[in-house]
Amino acid sequence: MEILQLRTNLYHQMGEHIPFSVYTVGTENQQAMTRLKGFSAKQLFISFSGLGAFRSLQHNEWDILTPHTLLYIPSEYPHEYLPQGDEPWFVGFVSFVDNQDTLLESWGFGDSPFQIQLHNPQKLYRLLKKIWNYSGPHYDVWHSTEYFFSFCLELKKQAASNNTKKPNPEKAIRLVRYRDSVVDSAARFLHDHLQRDLTMAELSARVGYSSKQLNRLFQQSLGLTPLQYLHKIRLQTASRLLEEQPAMTIRQIAAHVGMEPVYFARLFKRQYGMIPTAYRAQIINQYPLV
Repeated sequence: MEILQLRTNLYHQMGEHIPFSVYTVGTENQQAMTRLKGFSAKQLFISFSGLGAFRSLQHNEWDILTPHTLLYIPSEYPHEYLPQGDEPWFVGFVSFVDNQDTLLESWGFGDSPFQIQLHNPQKLYRLLKKIWNYSGPHYDVWHSTEYFFSFCLELKKQAASNNTKKPNPEKAIRLVRYRDSVVDSAARFLHDHLQRDLTMAELSARVGYSSKQLNRLFQQSLGLTPLQYLHKIRLQTASRLLEEQPAMTIRQIAAHVGMEPVYFARLFKRQYGMIPTAYRAQIINQYPLV
């Protein structure tokens, strides 16, 4: 399966005669992501290969996303996910907007996340690619919506073959709990405590390993040291706050992710090629308030 770079239909709400429309679509090797206020559209993720972990920010328990599973995430649902293991976590995704109450609501695409097991992910990939072909620079609201409806219909068909009447979070899913390995536990602690002034000694003590051992395990599993991993998820969270929280100052955002403002600005520029104020200005220029 090829990488289908993210395509976005920024004018997804213009299809007033269509009950639902595609917002984003693509495939990628998924990286860690924390969405403090969720995503603005409903999301469907297909885990094609590798492993990922998902949780609601309202709960402490993580769920493993195994290959050939679909994850549905409601809009504006605070959550986070991150890859697991040595193999890249390759996923396909499509997000959509309901313009009104629709058939998709009755199929389970409502306010609760869920997983379903897939028996023919290749067919869903082909439909995903057709949606992608009619999105972005080649956006065609009618064709993209037509193939998206076919995509959802195929999901319903595959869910039904699992003796599931509809994708329901209590009946359709058997969740696999998050693995309790050393790296998983340490990474979970880092996600949970972004604001803390953490040291390697404190983190190592919490998981019962020496700093040297924990560094080696992180390098083997994630290709990063614990400190590099912490910086990564802090900057990802900060970039999201810059985009979605215009009332927060740079100093407040730095404090929210547990960093001193000057150091935060330096690391942010190294990661994103610009200082936080320039990043926010770019976002405002791209998506001005009406």
